[in-house]
Amino acid sequence: MKSWIPTVALTTSCLLGLLFVTSTGSSATALAADDNQKMQSSPEDFKEFCQAMKGRWIGEVIWITDWPGFGKKGDKVTTYVEWTIGEGGKVLLGRFYGGPGSATFMAHYDARARQIKDRWVSSGGNVWNHLVYKKDGEWHYHTTGSTGDGQEITGSSIRHLSDDGKTQRWMGLWKIDGKALDPLRDVYRRIGD
Repeated sequence: MKSWIPTVALTTSCLLGLLFVTSTGSSATALAADDNQKMQSSPEDFKEFCQAMKGRWIGEVIWITDWPGFGKKGDKVTTYVEWTIGEGGKVLLGRFYGGPGSATFMAHYDARARQIKDRWVSSGGNVWNHLVYKKDGEWHYHTTGSTGDGQEITGSSIRHLSDDGKTQRWMGLWKIDGKALDPLRDVYRRIGD
């Protein structure tokens, strides 16, 4: 009977551990699904997003970190951005020029995921993947990606449009490998369609 007690204790411990792992995994999955649902959009939202972003913009940007190929943290630069709607309204294509660097980006609506997805790739090798969704009248961005040397980029931001859509401010916080960067505080003014 004494040799039987350790077996029961071990089995009980394993079952309790399995129950714990299973229950926390389900909550994590449920939480991720809930967050994902909050970031969903409709095709109409995507059309509205395209109309809000299209055109030519001049920006005043302060680099929130050292961006290879662009500049050093704290540098203030004038940027130029142009967004165009293509593929019969199914894609929003863009180019960004800031200092000596540039980036190409593309936004589209993923019907299966019900999400607006926006990807930027820069001349410095940085990649930003944005999930874009509208909440409380503001365009929110959930950002993941990587720097040109492989560090993880994460964060969230808001594009606040004002002045009848002629001004947009990009505000939020990003991190590189878990380290918080300076806050985003970019201002863009529409200069043409």
